[in-house]
Amino acid sequence: MYSVGSRIWIRGDWSRLRESTRRTFHRTSYLFRNPIEQYEYEVQQQRIKDDPYQRRIIGSLVELHSRLLSYRPPEIERPSIEELRPKSGMSRMLGSLFQKFKRDKSTAAGDTNHIKGIYLYGDVGCGKTMLMDTFFKTIPPHLPKERVHFHQFMQNLHKRSHQLKSQHENEDLDVIPLLATEIAQRATVLCFDELQVTDIADAMLLRRLLMLLLSPEYGVVLFATSNRAPDDLYINGIQRASFIPCIQQIKRQTKVIYLSSPTDYRKVPKPLSLVYCYPKPGIKWNSKTNQANCKRHIEEWYAYFNRENRDQTVITDYTLKVWGRYIHVPKCSPPHVAQFTFDELCGKPLAAGDYLTLASSFRSFIITDIPYLTINVRDSVRRFITFLDAVYDAHGRLAVTSAASFADLFVEPENLKADNYSLYKRQQDTGKIETFEDDDLVVKHGFDKSVAKKASMFANDEEKFAFARALSRLSQMSTTDWVTDEH
Repeated sequence: MYSVGSRIWIRGDWSRLRESTRRTFHRTSYLFRNPIEQYEYEVQQQRIKDDPYQRRIIGSLVELHSRLLSYRPPEIERPSIEELRPKSGMSRMLGSLFQKFKRDKSTAAGDTNHIKGIYLYGDVGCGKTMLMDTFFKTIPPHLPKERVHFHQFMQNLHKRSHQLKSQHENEDLDVIPLLATEIAQRATVLCFDELQVTDIADAMLLRRLLMLLLSPEYGVVLFATSNRAPDDLYINGIQRASFIPCIQQIKRQTKVIYLSSPTDYRKVPKPLSLVYCYPKPGIKWNSKTNQANCKRHIEEWYAYFNRENRDQTVITDYTLKVWGRYIHVPKCSPPHVAQFTFDELCGKPLAAGDYLTLASSFRSFIITDIPYLTINVRDSVRRFITFLDAVYDAHGRLAVTSAASFADLFVEPENLKADNYSLYKRQQDTGKIETFEDDDLVVKHGFDKSVAKKASMFANDEEKFAFARALSRLSQMSTTDWVTDEH
């Protein structure tokens, strides 16, 4: 189903839609930009800075755009439920052999989708997401498209898989072809931001899904950004050998491009908006002065985030439904702002799906009473990182009160007093920090050695990187540009 103007088109109307779209496109082609024209427009509007390294890549975006102008996706038949039910005995064996034959045939040389997408990877802050968004704005209007953060995509995928199995009361139902059909029908061009694979359940689901979506039968065109090259996806993961076919399919069906811009746009100086409130030197957390400052900070930012709410309604004990259960929101003014203490947000067993729901339900968040954080509360830190990822991707805004600045918030357990808001002594990072100069976060991704030291609380490389990225994002989310930019 497609929407053109005020009309809704189904696939049976495709020939009329194609002719109508062709006439409309030629008649109003001056309204549409290709990626290089869109990039130059963004530069002219001073929304982005002109970057010669990014310009070298835009040629590939223009090439893909020009191919998409005449691209018509294949017709896709929705598989019947009977086809997806588990088979037994000889039927299962023959079915397995037939599926293997089809898979081998579809991945043979020359039998690939002639429209190849783009896999753009590089360090954090080099402009990958900006380039993908620039391309996304220029996708020809006759093609359905979807742009989604990869983490959110996987959450929705697991949720939809569960719904389909529950709907048909069959936990053994093979829903992957059904999921692939639904995705291909709503998005011929699929844009993933920050593709990364860390979980075996995600890896096995993604392998089968992308093998179908990127095949000629489904004809989906992928544009993905990632911090890792395809060959480094799910590195050292459990049963990684089973994921290799997915990597090979990505490499077959996309043009792999490395963005090596030396400019780290995370570190370009921007004015701070003072959204983060913490005690000044010599002022204790529990002092009347600091508590008064925190109270005023919270009230001012709540009023600012809620300024579009005409009647200034404030709701307490609000609930959101997620996968058949409920999230408690202590204070909010939907959809403008929600307020939590750190313990209410991260001290409870909330999952990624919960934070994604919050990020899609509110534009801004106030998080109060963030204590010093140590290795002893890694689960809370992990949840906070997951929350930040969701809010950042939704371009949500954040105001907080905390025991210290985020740069100083992560400390050694032995330095933390029992109240969790004060230290026995300030940590000195002289000497020890030098041991992190060869850390991958420093060498490969350009983070500071102090960040690499703090990230060492995690044993997993993916978690270390996610932590370092979270600190970078917190800095970006504190700028005036971020807070005042209405997306």
